Amino acid sequence: MPLTMDSRVDMCLRCHEEEPEEVHQRHVVRCSDCHLGDSLSSRKEIAHRGMVKNPGELKFASITCGRPGCHENQVKWVKNTLMATNRGIISTLRYYWGEAKDQYEDLTVKDLMENPKRTPALDYFSKLCGTCHLWLEKGKYPDFLKEKGGGCSACHLLSEERPDGSKKWHPRLVRQPPMDNCVRCHNRSGRIGLSYQGKYETEGYGTPFEQGDFTDNELEDGRYFRILKEDVHYEKGLICVDCHTQKETMGDGIKRAHMEEQLEVRCVDCHDPKLHPSAVKKGLKIEKDGNNFWFTRKKDKKKIKLSQLNPNKCRDRDHKRLSCQACHSTWVPQCFGCHVTQRKKEEQTDWLVGSPTPGRWQEYRSIMRYEAPSLGVYKPPHGEEEIVIIVPG
Repeated sequence: MPLTMDSRVDMCLRCHEEEPEEVHQRHVVRCSDCHLGDSLSSRKEIAHRGMVKNPGELKFASITCGRPGCHENQVKWVKNTLMATNRGIISTLRYYWGEAKDQYEDLTVKDLMENPKRTPALDYFSKLCGTCHLWLEKGKYPDFLKEKGGGCSACHLLSEERPDGSKKWHPRLVRQPPMDNCVRCHNRSGRIGLSYQGKYETEGYGTPFEQGDFTDNELEDGRYFRILKEDVHYEKGLICVDCHTQKETMGDGIKRAHMEEQLEVRCVDCHDPKLHPSAVKKGLKIEKDGNNFWFTRKKDKKKIKLSQLNPNKCRDRDHKRLSCQACHSTWVPQCFGCHVTQRKKEEQTDWLVGSPTPGRWQEYRSIMRYEAPSLGVYKPPHGEEEIVIIVPG
């Protein structure tokens, strides 16, 4: 009789040969611990009753990934994180469209999925922005959208082919998400996922780049890009999760509206030795060796020497208001002349309800360019004003 490591019966193993990664391997947890169903039955129709294909979906996560003894706290945190709620995006959009009194409205993606009633701003959000959130069911939509979403799986799942190119095996789960998983969503608006790698989104029309035609570099959704200078951290082999730790990305379980209100990892956490103790609490691994400080890269544990902030230059009267990015960013993508139209007589898919509804939105832009960043004054809700980069878009 098939048994797990702790001698629990798992009849799934009589038929299924799939082998997950080490932590979730078949003899450590039962298949039904993650996929539900009845692992005590040898009858297919009974064993498969109530099964879920993707245990990471947020609608199942409390009884799968978040079951007692597994990742109970993390699931609670994630459901309230900005990647799941989109709360700040929704409230800010409604505020600027004159539909809300401020940018702190407690309205989330899940609320919009359950209530199909739409104001103009919510209709616009649901049709043009509604696929970048953790409540999206993985594989629900075709083409480049099929890999988005999936709750816990959006970040931690790897879907790989067998070495011989045959059918896919059981997907692997990883503790440290690869950068590709992050960039699936973080490639529009400020386009940080592209710029970090030195990818500049081009117009896709007009100016020829290669032998009188468009460049061959194309994103999954059809946008073209050129290769420029990458971020210095990317050059050193750092990926998103090296700096954006669990405590920042998953939140703390409190539903917040904007990124600056939650724990935020900043440049000075690594480059100002005075702040290293707080950086370690945020999840960054920084060590001192003599007069030098070293940062440990997560993917291979390689140590990278940290350059140290010069207090005479960065903390004097004229520079103390400057953010690090204001001086050290060489270029940013800039999108000018943005316009939006709505054709009320046509239909368009509302991604949050999964079906077309009346009204089609379309965005236009005049020019897309890269150059030295524009600067502006930013006053956070709690803190002193700062000179920061402004990315038009």
